[in-house]
Order: sequence, then C-alpha cells, then structure tokens
Amino acid sequence: MYKKLKLCFMGSPQFSIPSLKAIIKSGHEVSVVFSQAPKPANRGKKIQKQPVHEYADSIGLKVLFSNSLKDNIEYLKGLNLDMIIVVAFGYILPAAIIHLPKLGCVNLHASLLPRWRGAAPIQRAIMSGDKQTGVAVMLMDEGLDTGAVISSLSVNINPKNNANDLTNELSVKGAKLLDKTILQYANNFIKPIPQSKIGITYANKIYKKDEIIDWNKNAFEIVNQVNALSPFPGAKCLIKNEMIKVIDAEIIENNEKIDNGVIIDDSVIIKCAENAIKINVLQRPGKKIMATKDVLNGWNIPKGLKVQNII
Repeated sequence: MYKKLKLCFMGSPQFSIPSLKAIIKSGHEVSVVFSQAPKPANRGKKIQKQPVHEYADSIGLKVLFSNSLKDNIEYLKGLNLDMIIVVAFGYILPAAIIHLPKLGCVNLHASLLPRWRGAAPIQRAIMSGDKQTGVAVMLMDEGLDTGAVISSLSVNINPKNNANDLTNELSVKGAKLLDKTILQYANNFIKPIPQSKIGITYANKIYKKDEIIDWNKNAFEIVNQVNALSPFPGAKCLIKNEMIKVIDAEIIENNEKIDNGVIIDDSVIIKCAENAIKINVLQRPGKKIMATKDVLNGWNIPKGLKVQNII
C-alpha cells in the first residue's frame, strides 16, 4: 500500500504550480522538476525562468531543462521513480520516459477527453462556444492525449469569463483532482478507462490567423473569440491604422442593414454579420489595457468609420 510516492514533476506555466504545491503538501517526494528552458520575455526580451522553474527554485527543489528529454533518461532511471507527473509541460515525452516509472506517467489535461486533445484546449473550448469543459487525469501513452482517463471533473464555462479566468479555475480544481487521484490509482482503488472513439476533437495551437476578427461572423462567434484570446494574445482588429487588441466585448442586438465592420455608435459598437459587439476594454499598440470609455477621451473613433481589413 502506497502512502506517499517518489515523483518527478514536469510543468512550465503558472497553470502547473497549484498541482506541484498540492502533491508536495500531501507529503509526496518530488525528486526533480523539469521545466521548459528560460526564454526572452516582454518588450525588454530579458531572459526569464518559467513560473514552475521559479517556484521550484524558491522551495529548494532541483530543476532541470533540456532541449532533448532523451538526454536525461539514464538520470531518471537512477531515481527509481514511482510516477512522473506532467502538467502543461509543453514537450512530448519520448516512449522511453513514458514507460520508465513503476506506475507510469500521469498527465493533468485541461479538457474532458477525448474532446480537445492537443495544445490549446481552454482557448478552443471557449472559441467554439462550449457550455462545459473540465480537467482529466490521464495515464499517458505514446499518442497525443490518447491515454486512458483515470479521473475527470466537469466545469461550466461562464460566457462572461475569458481564457485567463477559466485557466485559473481549471488550474486550482485540476490540482485538487490530481492530488486525490494519484494515490487512489497507485493503490488500485480506481482504474484507467480507455477514451471513447466518439467525440474526438483537436485543440490546435493558436495561430496568428486565429487572432484576426472577421466581422462577417456573427457577434456570438466574435465575443467567443475575444474571450478565448483574452488577455493574451488578444483578438485583433485594425482601427485608424492601429492594431487594436480587443480585451473585453459584449453582444448588442442590432438588425440594421449596414456593412459588417462599420462602427454604428460612438461608444465603439461594431456591426457583425448578425447583431453587433460593443468593445468594453481594449489595448492600443505600446499602451496599457484600458476601458474603451477612457481611451475615447483622447482618441476619437467616430460613428460610421469602417474597421480596416488586416492583410
């Protein structure tokens, strides 16, 4: 009977930290943490550690990063691990590592598998107008998020929340589920269940084309796009030759016979294929995120102006 596990933790962004904290608090031994390498960040391009790397450093855990996980196979073998925990690591694990720990590699994935396998499950769920998403604790295999699911938890998507809000919620709830699950699985109290062959979708990473607002879509689709990409990288449109990030928007009922993309009100309400959206919060290039009403105090966006096409 396992009471605590000898673990390696692999994670990189802020999303991963609650999971690392939870397993440490439960008394498990984390022998080493793997994270993506430090990268240039922000406009100053200063080299910055990943959030998991910073947190692990702060509590004295050993941190490794490598462009090739294969370089560390012999090192990991020497640790005699019970399990490897993977939470938003950002790298695909080689088969040799997946099969290395006694109890396998366990991944916390931010969707209800098999829906939204892949890189951007939270953004794609919001963008697609899903009413519900969740987290799944999965026993990893050599496919892309194809492993058997050990446990899962559903979360309703609040249509007023953006990707950052949902990410934070899933991060906290996922950490609790992961912490509860790993010992239950280790002691055979729960068994992994193969994923359904029905309802498989792939959450491709966010491309530049996904950020551009198409005013020939309906307002519901555009607000979902705004929420999915807020606050970063942001849904974008071109107004008065400036690339604007739309950070928050709402649907406004409107049935006027007017070209899509035309500003129909001085408070920056823009006509869509169906209804319109009101931009509540935006960001101009090189400036802070601001409420639209405050932006308009120094930057006039008149009624009748048509939003420019992004080429």
